[in-house]
Amino acid sequence: MKIKYKEYATGLFEALKNSEEKEHGNIIKKFVDVLIDNNQLSMVDKISDYFSMLWNKEFSIVQAEIKSVQDLDVKMKKELQNYIIKTSHAKKLESIYKKDKNLIGGVIIKFGDKIIDGSLRTKINEIKQKIKE
Repeated sequence: MKIKYKEYATGLFEALKNSEEKEHGNIIKKFVDVLIDNNQLSMVDKISDYFSMLWNKEFSIVQAEIKSVQDLDVKMKKELQNYIIKTSHAKKLESIYKKDKNLIGGVIIKFGDKIIDGSLRTKINEIKQKIKE
């Protein structure tokens, strides 16, 4: 019976969660060796994605992507981070900031299964819709 990527990810998660940080490198090396021995190294991307989901859920880590047309200043970044932490109840936030030249202004925030569209284009479209009503 072949082992599925979720089973591999769960096994790795449990092994790392229940070990000292100094042992992590060794555990991961042994884990990769098992994948190679079982000829399932091609699953590594799926395993990694599922492992990340388990790890982030266990330790209340939220990954957020924030898009804006230009770089955000430190104050704005801090306000957005505080909002995401409050909304998601995260203990830790990992933010990725991206520039999106297609935005007119504002920001689009993605985290977990949420998308918060605070873009100017969306606001303009909402106003257009209200005028038509």
